[in-house]
Order: sequence, then C-alpha cells, then structure tokens
Amino acid sequence: MNIEIRELDPAHPETLPMLLPVFQAAVTADAPTHAPPTASFLAWNAAPRSTRHRACVTAFDGDRPVGFGCLNHEHDTNRDLVYGDLWILPEYRDRVTVPLLDAFKAHTRGRGGTRLVNGFSEFSAADYEPAFIAGGGRKVAEERRSRLDLTKIDHDQYAAWAAPSEKNAHYRIQTWQTPTPEELLAPLVTANEAMRDAPTGDLDFQLPPPDVERRRRSEAEHLAINMRMYIIAALTADGAIAGFHEMFVFPDSPMASVGNTGVAAAYRGHGLGLRLKTELALALLEAEPHLESVSTWNSSDNGPMLRVNEAMGYIKAEAWSNWQFDL
Repeated sequence: MNIEIRELDPAHPETLPMLLPVFQAAVTADAPTHAPPTASFLAWNAAPRSTRHRACVTAFDGDRPVGFGCLNHEHDTNRDLVYGDLWILPEYRDRVTVPLLDAFKAHTRGRGGTRLVNGFSEFSAADYEPAFIAGGGRKVAEERRSRLDLTKIDHDQYAAWAAPSEKNAHYRIQTWQTPTPEELLAPLVTANEAMRDAPTGDLDFQLPPPDVERRRRSEAEHLAINMRMYIIAALTADGAIAGFHEMFVFPDSPMASVGNTGVAAAYRGHGLGLRLKTELALALLEAEPHLESVSTWNSSDNGPMLRVNEAMGYIKAEAWSNWQFDL
C-alpha cells in the first residue's frame, strides 16, 4: 500500500462524486443515526464558497480515495485559522490519519495560517484521539449533534407552542424560502449579529462583519447546489427582525439540517425560539413531505438552546470534539 496525498479542487466536476463513497462510509461509522449522506449534502459541506477558500485534501491508495478533509480558510476573518473535517474509511484509519493530519498542517502553513482546527465524534474517538494528541492537538470545544424524528412529533403540542402567547403575540411572523426578499435582507443580516454571543468553548472564532452583499451571495450559492433554505422570522412593528430560525432542505435526502437560530438580546425571554422552531417544523412537514428527520448542531455549553431542542423531542445523536493544532 502506497498512500499519496493530493489536494483537490472542489469546483472540479469529478472531485465531489469521487469523494462521496468515502464520505458515506465514514459518516455511517462516525454518526450511526445520520441519514445516508447524499450528493447535495456533500456539496453543502464541501462545494466552493465565495466567502472562503476551500480545498479537499485527500489520501489515495493507488487511484482510490480512502480519506479526505474539506479545509476552509475565510477571506475576511480568522485569517490565522484553517478549519475543516476528517472523513476516512474505517479500515484505513490506522494508516491514513497521521499522514492526513500532517497534510492538513502543511496546507494551513501554506495558506499563512498558524492554527488548524479539526475534530471527530465520540464514536471514532478510539480511532483518532491518540493521533490528535501525538500530533500536538488540544481539545478546545465540544459540540452535540441532535436528531428529531419528524414522524413522531406531537402535532398538537407543536401547534400550541407555535401559537401566539401573551409575551410574543405582538410580533409579526413571516416565513420564506430563499432568496430572501430584498426588504428583509438588511434586517436579517442585522439579526444574525445575535450569533456573536453563541458559545464556542475555548475556540477563538470570529464572525465576519455584517454585510448584505455577502448574505446575498451565500444564498445564491446554496441555490446553485439545489439546496432549499427556509427562514422564519419574528418582526417588530418597525420592521426589525427580533428572532429568526433557518432550515436547510436537500432534495435527495430525508433529513433537513438546522442553520442559525438567533434572538437578539433585547427580545429574549419572549418564547420566540420555541415558537419559531416549532412553527417552521410544522410548515416543512407540509412543504417538504419527503422529510423524516432534522439534524441540529449546538455547542455543549449552549444550555438554553439545548433545553428548547429537548422539549421539542430532539435526542442526542453524538458528541463531537474540536481540536486545535498551534503551528
């Protein structure tokens, strides 16, 4: 066996189809309750973005890809940081993990970065953790992926949570599918500033400054890979967005993925998080009848959002730890 590392361009038409079998096998091992990854789901994770440089650093055994990571380097923020994922066929992990991590570090240095962040799930810790420790990594954050079975939700309870309450009846609720209407773009960008106080453990990660054009490009890129994005928002009388919730739907997958969910500090305590999340879930059951489940990611330190999710019926799927290598 001769392992060779190559850097692939995700924009090349052969790259993502070539990597999809590796991605599917690795996700099955690392996230057993995850819906089988599809082509559009991989594109969401690895396709080119205008906001960042992306490369698929890939290990080959001959002509066969056996492991890869999609590495990201932001154009506007976190210029010292390269971050990504790690997907290796289970039978190759003892031979490929260290060479791939070394290649990730070399890629990071080549981009002028001084920090590499990567991680793994609790189900693959035995495969990866020794190599991460030996390679100088330190755990900086822990996330939880949770899963909601849409076929088992209590529709009446969801409808009750989605109904106006004494605290939030004065908001106007609006739901749309991207592209976001022009009159809502600037309020939505402003509302996303609520994400700045989301916990990130010991990981220093900065959100980019608010930028309407950046948001417009991002939504267009999602549409280009045939991903549908739904947004629900609570609007104040003067047109500001007090809170919002996003959901990504893939036409070839029965699993939807949660995007950002945020409520600005001035509007917290009004029950908007639960109202928006349950109302959008009910709307998607009507609009996207192929959906069977929803996957969401949260920092393990984000108690308020975890409590909302647990009330809705989300169940922990697996814990993921993020490790930083200082180069």
